[in-house]
Amino acid sequence: MNRIPDAQLLTRLAHVRRIMAAEQVDRLLIFGAPRRSSGGGTVHYLTGWTPLGSPTILVVGLDGPIHILADGPNVARVLSKRAESFGETQSVMGGAPAFARALREILAMVPPSGGRLGLVGGAQMPPVLHEVIGAVATTPVAIDHQVEALRLQRTPEEVAMHARAAAISDAMMTRAMELGAQAETTPAGLMAAVEYEGRQLGADFSSLWLATGERPPTTYFELFELNPELGPNDRVQLGTTLSYEGHFGQSLRIGARGRAGQALRDCTNRLVDIQDEVLALMRPGVPMHQIVDRLEALIDAECPYERLSDPFRFQSCHALGLDYSEPAYATALSPARDRSKDGEGPLLAENMVFEIHPNFTLPELGHVCAGDMAVVTATGARWLTGTPRGLIQLDG
Repeated sequence: MNRIPDAQLLTRLAHVRRIMAAEQVDRLLIFGAPRRSSGGGTVHYLTGWTPLGSPTILVVGLDGPIHILADGPNVARVLSKRAESFGETQSVMGGAPAFARALREILAMVPPSGGRLGLVGGAQMPPVLHEVIGAVATTPVAIDHQVEALRLQRTPEEVAMHARAAAISDAMMTRAMELGAQAETTPAGLMAAVEYEGRQLGADFSSLWLATGERPPTTYFELFELNPELGPNDRVQLGTTLSYEGHFGQSLRIGARGRAGQALRDCTNRLVDIQDEVLALMRPGVPMHQIVDRLEALIDAECPYERLSDPFRFQSCHALGLDYSEPAYATALSPARDRSKDGEGPLLAENMVFEIHPNFTLPELGHVCAGDMAVVTATGARWLTGTPRGLIQLDG
């Protein structure tokens, strides 16, 4: 199985401990929320694995093994295998109160040595865990920003995980378009089959949002929201979201039944042009905020609605990593950021991975979108996803 090697995980742990020493932190508590679309990324960064549906807690000292509190024996079994060379894993059963008791015991086993207690993920912790922390540290030091910034430095091994996620996304998209061309397909059946395709190919989880109809007003995530049938002139407009070994992937496409009108053809061609214009901008050393600024300017040139008045517009790009939207990049890629701080923002660097997905509403077409994964290389950027781009004609 492909995975991040232990040597790299140990290097990451050494980096975290250097941050701890610089911040005068001798014990660091990392709370990883149940992760699917966000949360848990830092725990995964250090251990190489996290469960999808339950929390995980790490306690890191300045030396020795890290302590891992896992939600039950099944999660503990996997974490103990993944982190056996540098961690000690304990199974915890009984929800937040049981985690609180176990955490209290672990903190007693890793006594302070004159430093402070550090905290990552505190905003997502349940109150009972904050009570445990309050009993041992008057003012815990939040170092989320410093630890999350480590994840800005990407490696070829991480790109390989995203490339596998991209390949799974391509297969899911191909399956979706095959089903979209079949007369008997229902939207619910298409969604279920495509999500199954991703899991069958090794995704930790795979999901699909889907819109059908001749002029879709929005996109849907739940089976009960979908139209009951596909019409002969419907669009099949969708996006995959998945992760492979914790590394996220995504792509968005529009397929059309019947003969698509010229307006839709022109629009999908323009969406591809917008993506390619942004890709050409992406090279090491470019300020990251220029990605979203260029995307938003190109969208505004095509769309009659302003961002806040658009009937349905979501973020036009985000950084992919161990979270669906990597926290250390999020501010720089926000159209609503404080632009006076752009000079302090991150620069693009080799091996960073982004999802470039322009999306907006046109009165005559409804919601339109395209999306692909891009990786920054030493000389520029290239697409990781490989499904044919532009409008996909579903019936010849």
